Amino acid sequence: MSNKQTTLKEVTQGTIFLYCIPEFARGIFMVMVTNYLIYFYQPSPESGLPNLITQGFVVLGILTLIGFVKAIGHVIDAVTDPIIANLSDKCRSKAGRRMPFMKYSAIPYALSALLIFCAPNDQPTILNNIWVAVFIWAYFIFYTFYMIPHVALLPEMVREQHKRVNSYTISSFLYVTGSAVGYATPSIVAGFKHAGLAPLTAWRVTFAIFTAVGVVLLLLPTFFIREKDYVSSVVPTVPLLASLKHTFQNRFFCWVTLGQLLEGTAMAFFQACIMFYVVTLLGLPETASVTILAISIAGSLVLYPLVNKLAKRVGKRKPLMAGCVMFAVAQLAIYFAADLPVPPMVKAVALAVFVSFPFAVFNILPGAMLADIIQYDTLKTGVNQEGVFSAAKSFVTKMGHSLAIMIVPTLIVIGAPVGENVGRLGLKLTAVVAAVFCTASIVAFYMYKEDAVLAAIGKSGKEAKKE
Repeated sequence: MSNKQTTLKEVTQGTIFLYCIPEFARGIFMVMVTNYLIYFYQPSPESGLPNLITQGFVVLGILTLIGFVKAIGHVIDAVTDPIIANLSDKCRSKAGRRMPFMKYSAIPYALSALLIFCAPNDQPTILNNIWVAVFIWAYFIFYTFYMIPHVALLPEMVREQHKRVNSYTISSFLYVTGSAVGYATPSIVAGFKHAGLAPLTAWRVTFAIFTAVGVVLLLLPTFFIREKDYVSSVVPTVPLLASLKHTFQNRFFCWVTLGQLLEGTAMAFFQACIMFYVVTLLGLPETASVTILAISIAGSLVLYPLVNKLAKRVGKRKPLMAGCVMFAVAQLAIYFAADLPVPPMVKAVALAVFVSFPFAVFNILPGAMLADIIQYDTLKTGVNQEGVFSAAKSFVTKMGHSLAIMIVPTLIVIGAPVGENVGRLGLKLTAVVAAVFCTASIVAFYMYKEDAVLAAIGKSGKEAKKE
């Protein structure tokens, strides 16, 4: 195997950037489905959108339809993650283990994201309910087919720890800038409405443009990166269940994954509710959310070099824990400051600035931390199981997201006026629950012994240089 490794090409910054380009598309689609799905299908009066699906508590008397359907989608996504990961890990295609999955799932992944918002009737019907459910579930399945192999490829291509931090910084930058474009949706929609389009049509045209761009970006690396030029892997032969058991026997993996589960669930609450915070709690127009999110994103990008340097100097765990503390404080501020006699835009901008650091560390460090653990495991076992590790982490965190998406639509109706879908008290409670999850994540990340992992990787690197 060592002879084969010497023939591999060195991964250049250009190759890394090309590999990371799909993250821009992922950012757009994630914002569509995470930030705007509930807003679109459980609309407030201010949105001007019609009710297209059945409203109210329709599942067991405690869950809204959109919350139930999206939660089931996350469960489907989580269950398929290890299956697709195992198939990818064991793939023997001449094009590599990851690229074939990415190439053939790119178009279905993008189209399903768009079709979620294209229910055929302009009023609530059973057909609309079924349509939304089918395409939400399809979106999560094809997301898995594309993203699990994509995420697994980076630890294989980039084996040097500091260069890996740089790679995840680029990846996160593209994801965040893609998300920023997605967050601009209200402004784009407002422009189409000003041009004469109805609100429903304006939202759909905006998402159609995003889809066209996304398809191109998802396909680019599949045509221009030859996976086998950079990767030589030992294909695992153990069954799927045995591989999963192995991942959860790694105590480092378990603590980091638990931390990501709790932190990610807190973030899922925030993303699902941000439009409601802006429009309902603060009484600002939809377009104000663009300004607020632009400030937080710009602030996080400015902090990327600092986070990159901190990760290399003090490790990834400490900055990540600090980010969790700040995000928990920000969520509690939403609850306590919502009714303070302060201009709404001032409160919104203050929140945006404060969450910039948490956004930066959440976007860069968890993925790089997991890649360290995967490399550590490969050094210990001699077998490449990047796909199953990524899928196992994804399975756990998505189950948490499913819980969040089930809870959010149920909470936000608390205190809602008769005939409406959103109440102030319910929105404030979502922030409290998010703060609790984020606080719990601090304990999990504290239990991760990062020094032991990095020491083993550093020792292996020194031995490789001697050889």
